[in-house]
Order: sequence, then C-alpha cells, then structure tokens
Amino acid sequence: MQTEKYIMENLWDAGCDEMEISKIPICYRSGDCRNTEKLIEKCRKRQLERLHESQTCIGRLDFLRYRLAKD
Repeated sequence: MQTEKYIMENLWDAGCDEMEISKIPICYRSGDCRNTEKLIEKCRKRQLERLHESQTCIGRLDFLRYRLAKD
C-alpha cells in the first residue's frame, strides 16, 4: 500500500524508533486515529526534547567561545 509506505518513510525521516515505525501504520490502517495521533505525538515530543538538549549544548559552547575569546 502506497500510503503505508509513505507513512513509514516519513516516520523514519522524522527519527521515530522502529516500534513506532511499525505500529503507527497498523493503527492508521485499522482506523484507530486516536492511537495513531498519540504515537505520533510521543515521537514528536521526544524529538522536541532532543532539539532542546542540542540548543542547550550549543548555548554552552557559544558561552565557552565567548569566555575564551575574552581572556
């Protein structure tokens, strides 16, 4: 099914884990919209947490560069 392949490719590209990549299309195919949305939101939340962690690391590196350049 083309739609299922499209969903799986997007989940993979978005960084979802293997369980989510296999489970979300099954929920979608069965018409379980609530669980499909819940699983996508879980993946999105995890990616957003990773983004915030990366932003914190970049901020620390920028501060270190600033302090070293100041000395």
